[in-house]
Amino acid sequence: MKIRIASRGSKLSKIQVDMVGHKLKELGIEYEMIEIKTKADIFFNEPLYKLGKGVFEKEVNEAVLEGKADIAVHSMKDILTQINPNLEIFGVLKRDPPNDVLISDKNIDKIESNAIIGTSSIRRKNFVTFLRGDLQVKDLRGNVDTRIKKYLSGEYNAIMLAEASIKRLNINVKYFRLNIYDFTPEPNQGIIVVIGRKKDEELKKIFKKINDEDTLAEALAERAAVSILGGGCHSPIGVLFRKEGNELFGIGSFSDGKRKITTIISKSGDPVQVGSELGLMLKREIKNEGIIF
Repeated sequence: MKIRIASRGSKLSKIQVDMVGHKLKELGIEYEMIEIKTKADIFFNEPLYKLGKGVFEKEVNEAVLEGKADIAVHSMKDILTQINPNLEIFGVLKRDPPNDVLISDKNIDKIESNAIIGTSSIRRKNFVTFLRGDLQVKDLRGNVDTRIKKYLSGEYNAIMLAEASIKRLNINVKYFRLNIYDFTPEPNQGIIVVIGRKKDEELKKIFKKINDEDTLAEALAERAAVSILGGGCHSPIGVLFRKEGNELFGIGSFSDGKRKITTIISKSGDPVQVGSELGLMLKREIKNEGIIF
């Protein structure tokens, strides 16, 4: 048996396909990658927030729907909270570190005033601006290697990335892990997800064997919170859940650059219900501040 895996063609995407492929090979199943170009790849110089939603996933998922591939592999933070009704999450790999990191010689509290910080994320930009309004935040696009080259060339004094991407690419660069209260990560950051067609029951059974249950619980809770808030991969909202025994510990944060609101929850129960509760708490606090986003 050979499973065809649709994915973007970036170096990181290929590594993520191989991570899923390694699990398949342990089950005696071969795989091949089907490379797909997405809107984000074609308009690589445009700020991500201008490209709209689903810019990393739409064309990849369409390849599965059209039968060109059997499954799609994504960074889960890139997929919309509502996916095509004919598709389904088949499973997730064990989560890599979910934190944001600052690639720099100095941590965020030690960087000089007017230093230029690079990021393509509105969430990170707003959190930086709230914490250090004396810094300049400039848009940064390109794959991880390209972003780091721009930093090393002196174009930026520091750049912000997901720690998981550096770990997967095995990049040796000095960085500081940012705490989850000041920089609450993007929902589902650090998670690799497998998506397939709802009707493919045999494939579902295969991927159930490699699914990490704790990571899936965290992912579903985060997605439920975001669904309540109406946010997405290019919104100023951070949500993180960690499964600790039977408890789900969650933190949700919003910032418009001037104000920052954070809510916390810790309880057992259905991940979707717990995540929804956190989302409602944060939504209520945002509304109480008179903020519209």
